[in-house]
Amino acid sequence: MKLPHAPHTARTRRPASDHREGRRGRRLTLLGGICAAAIVLGGGTLSATAAPPAAGLGAEKTLSGASFRSVQQAAIATAMSTAQATGEPVPVEGMITPTQQHLAMPDGTMQYEASTVPVRVEQDSEWVPVDTTLTRVDGWLEPIASAAPVRFSLGGGNELAQVQTESGEWVTETWPYGTLPAPTVDGDTATYANVLPDVDLKMVATKTGQASVYVVKTEKAAQSGTLDDLHVLIRDAELTTKPNGSVEAEAADGSQIVAGQPLWWDSSEGGSFREPGATEPVLPVTHDIGDDRVALDVGASVTTQEKASGQEVTYPIFIDPDWSAGIQASWYTDAAYPNQSYLNASTSDVLRMGRYENFRGNIFYEFIISPLAGKEILGARLGATQIRWASCPNSPVQVRAFGPQSGGFTWNQQNHSLWGPVLDTQNPGSCSSGPEAVGWNVTAGVQAYVGQTWFQLGLAPQNETVVSRRHFSRAATLTVSYNSRPNATTDPVFVSPSRQCGTAAAPAMIGQTDVTVQVNQTDPDPGNVDVNFHIMKASALATSLQWKHPGLGAQGLKTATFTGLTNGETYAWYARGSDWVHDGVAPTAWCYFTVDTTKPAVPAVTAPTGATYTVGTRVDLSVSGASDVAGYVYWVTPTQLSTPAPPVPADGTVSVNATLPACATALTQNVRWACKAPAGATTLSVAPTDTLSTLWISAYDKAGNQSAATGVPLYPGGNTGTPAAAADLDAGHAWQVTQMSTPLPNTIPDSNPWIGAGGIDLLIPETSSTTSTDLPDPPIETPVLSTAGGTAMEVSTMYPAVNAMNSFTFNVWVKTRYLPASGSQKIAMQGGGASGSVQLQVTSAGTFAFCLGDYSVNSASTTPTSNCATGGTATPGSWQMLTGIWDATNKQLRLLVGNSITPVAVNSHINGAGDRSASGPLVFGPAPMTGRFEGLIANPVMVPGVVNHIQLARLNAFELPFTD
Repeated sequence: MKLPHAPHTARTRRPASDHREGRRGRRLTLLGGICAAAIVLGGGTLSATAAPPAAGLGAEKTLSGASFRSVQQAAIATAMSTAQATGEPVPVEGMITPTQQHLAMPDGTMQYEASTVPVRVEQDSEWVPVDTTLTRVDGWLEPIASAAPVRFSLGGGNELAQVQTESGEWVTETWPYGTLPAPTVDGDTATYANVLPDVDLKMVATKTGQASVYVVKTEKAAQSGTLDDLHVLIRDAELTTKPNGSVEAEAADGSQIVAGQPLWWDSSEGGSFREPGATEPVLPVTHDIGDDRVALDVGASVTTQEKASGQEVTYPIFIDPDWSAGIQASWYTDAAYPNQSYLNASTSDVLRMGRYENFRGNIFYEFIISPLAGKEILGARLGATQIRWASCPNSPVQVRAFGPQSGGFTWNQQNHSLWGPVLDTQNPGSCSSGPEAVGWNVTAGVQAYVGQTWFQLGLAPQNETVVSRRHFSRAATLTVSYNSRPNATTDPVFVSPSRQCGTAAAPAMIGQTDVTVQVNQTDPDPGNVDVNFHIMKASALATSLQWKHPGLGAQGLKTATFTGLTNGETYAWYARGSDWVHDGVAPTAWCYFTVDTTKPAVPAVTAPTGATYTVGTRVDLSVSGASDVAGYVYWVTPTQLSTPAPPVPADGTVSVNATLPACATALTQNVRWACKAPAGATTLSVAPTDTLSTLWISAYDKAGNQSAATGVPLYPGGNTGTPAAAADLDAGHAWQVTQMSTPLPNTIPDSNPWIGAGGIDLLIPETSSTTSTDLPDPPIETPVLSTAGGTAMEVSTMYPAVNAMNSFTFNVWVKTRYLPASGSQKIAMQGGGASGSVQLQVTSAGTFAFCLGDYSVNSASTTPTSNCATGGTATPGSWQMLTGIWDATNKQLRLLVGNSITPVAVNSHINGAGDRSASGPLVFGPAPMTGRFEGLIANPVMVPGVVNHIQLARLNAFELPFTD
């Protein structure tokens, strides 16, 4: 038959509008949420006609959000590593579907491949090529490897075929004309012979589902009454018509599927059940759409064609309601049949374009490009196969971007204004030549549409007035080489030395001529990424002095070292990511710094005119330093000024390699810190710790350079003959049990002769020993206090002995029975719980501890949460004099053992909410029983103020420290 124009002859029994409006189901998506799928439902071609939502990078998401991205990036990194090691492209696991895949390339770029038909299928966690060869499985015929699950009858019943929806439901087609015969199978085709008189039915497994081709062998059969209403019945789905003539089916569970329109052709020019012959056309089938069927009127279709062409058809004829369970992404339009949609995945692989007689049309390919959002497109190529050059002369084929317009549109529905510019022109083959691979450069088109969900390409003759007809395969591939710019480089810092970046107005100060800097660099394609580090003089930012790059490597923290810098020079550096294909999205801001390797001069310290000095009493000194000084470290020793100056304590040293101390809040064991005042001198508040004590102070600059220490005497005029006055301790308390006779009474009065009515008694419970004697100062025997443990009550005062928010001294003689196995034993405690606490302890390490803090007497823990000065050696079985000093002015806890004013342990301390006033009574051997001290105690003394060495010597001699 010839190729005359024939009108569209589809009929519908009801309006195309969906009478179930408001019911929203899921469109079938067999490809992991990537592609809308199509499915076979009797008598019509079902295929995707609407663009589904974007689905990320084209892989099925079993994870979400950050977890999914993390897994995906790990897969890209693994593939990239393998690609670079082998020199071969490597598919990225988890980013593969039947129609799409991402490949890591050896050069560090990525490649995206999208096909218009499935090319692979996942079986047993492995991707294998699509194989539509039929095989017997569980009472059905199924393709060996198909992306669209379908199965055909083995005969002997009326169930013809089944197609599986996204949800796993099977939609069934039943044969309404009796029992199906057993088929003969040839590759992808099952032939049911003479299912009707002179009619065979061929069920063909296609890459996208199935085609059912009726082979009508005679005119008589074509004109029979049965073929006026040829159909199969659809079970478990309801059909409706869409605007382009396609059919949408809604399965019982609400999932939706679509189908194109049925077609037919005859056997002239060598036509077979797979393809029309030569240039013969594919013709529309007159059909009706019901709730459960698509009914074909074969006789009317043949009559219409014969009247239009004036020629008889050649039998057999082939009626092809192509039913598909996979995405349809290629179709054509033709002015000869302007209302016919050619979006169907039939046995025919032919798409037609160009002009011949009254035929004039275009080919369209549609690809998902949402995975390319945000990518840098390096190149893109459309690959297709020209099956034949069907009609001469010559008109080269142009490829142009199109739309996007909902796929499967007809000639009349085609919005011709949506044509984009010509992307490339090719002229493959020669007149009447056979299959030939064709490729067009479509880079500009993909670059223009990147960020969209869909990308459509149309093939059109270069000159549409020239008679030239070409056939192309439905299978086409879009291959895109892409790269992701490295993300903006972030978090610029110095790591050697440890410093933050500075600004032009306030550069960071660096105490080294070699500096190591660091940034954080990530890449959306987590393969290898590099960073370019540039350094310039701040006065010449356009001139790069050094360029460093660590080389391609895993994303994350990247470092570089600038060497040989000049002392006193101000520099600026910045960094920007690179994957050697593209620079990163954005560089860091400029990071300014000045090299300063010069130590500051020792600070100048000035005491106020006429200053008086008393042990433990505050004195304010003024300190001045150079402009680049950041702060001061200082400490007080109970020794007179001497030369040379002692070294700075280890916990007071500053390093050009380390982070500068937080001078406003730093708290270390032996020293105190002060930030340099923004303007003028810095005030340091200190107190003498003995009659002849010295303040030592060292300055450090913003680069971490530190001066030697300088000393300031804390006694009048620095004259050793006029020492600092002793603290007035007369408001304190003492219980000098060694001066009492035995047995001791249950109430021991305050031994301070000046306290008067302010005295506090020490109470000895009846369960405690009042007759114990020992030799604290042999050979004199004296009574002492015993804390024997067990159920004995505590020895305690009824009232607090001092306000622990202020400076005080606590002195006592102790004889330890044994060292605790773990934690510590509490010798004595004032206050506790919500009132804060003062504690004297012996630890399992064989040391003593003097603590201020928030330790609760009701806690079962043997580890206090307070701040402690811990040191000395606890000797079980021997008497030892312990002295704990809280020096509030110097913010220091000091622990003394024996008759030495030099502490065995020091710890800086700042009164906080946990200290409060420790306003409870003074308790010896406090509860609980676990962790209470077991041993002997003598002559406890608790006084406000800081003792000097003379007062300490009196305590050591069993004398009182008060004024004579």
